[in-house]
Amino acid sequence: MTPDITAEPRRRRPSWPALVGFFLTAVAAVTGGWSLQEFCWSTWLSGLVFSWTCVVMTALQLPLSIRKDRSRYERVLPALRRAPDGAVVVAVSAASAAAACLALWIYSYLFGFYGLFLSVFAAMEPGELFGQNGFINSDFVTPVLYLASAYWPMALGVLIASARGCLRGDPWTRILLPLRAEVIRIHVFILALPFAALVAWLLLGERFHGLAIVLLSALLFLFSRPREQR
Repeated sequence: MTPDITAEPRRRRPSWPALVGFFLTAVAAVTGGWSLQEFCWSTWLSGLVFSWTCVVMTALQLPLSIRKDRSRYERVLPALRRAPDGAVVVAVSAASAAAACLALWIYSYLFGFYGLFLSVFAAMEPGELFGQNGFINSDFVTPVLYLASAYWPMALGVLIASARGCLRGDPWTRILLPLRAEVIRIHVFILALPFAALVAWLLLGERFHGLAIVLLSALLFLFSRPREQR
């Protein structure tokens, strides 16, 4: 029977990694008394950590898969057929390292833009790091380290929930064209989150930040996850 190519992608039920990620984030947010602005910035941190982790894991995976994929490299570069194994390992390792450095720089630049966006629509204390005139005048590393020390449970939860996205598929595609479905979903969530937080504040009020964060966490971790291709 011919498959229906017009059918929408099937949605998979929340897996246990997604449930673990949701639990870590929800517990940390409620017990820590996070505000909606803090949740926005913790989502920014989580997206950055996930993106960086995917790049690093792919760069490490490529040299380890040289023996299995050598015939593929030889089709692209026939000169490699005469090269010894050691030379091929060095060449692929150098190429993957260069591609990883480029991808890390691109993600840092992209999340720098997101940080400017959040500093306008989700400004929080300390203002010298996350205020409207703070993030743009601070270095990139200091805000990241500050957020990592305070909101690491959500970053860890996103890594647990989305770890398969860092390992599946063709590694060169992941490192050269890193905007896969899972990464795009996180990026869109970061951009939409300040407006969702504003709506939650209007509907629930400031006293119910915890409830709003739990609902938004459920949306991030448990819903709208497309079935990943193998």
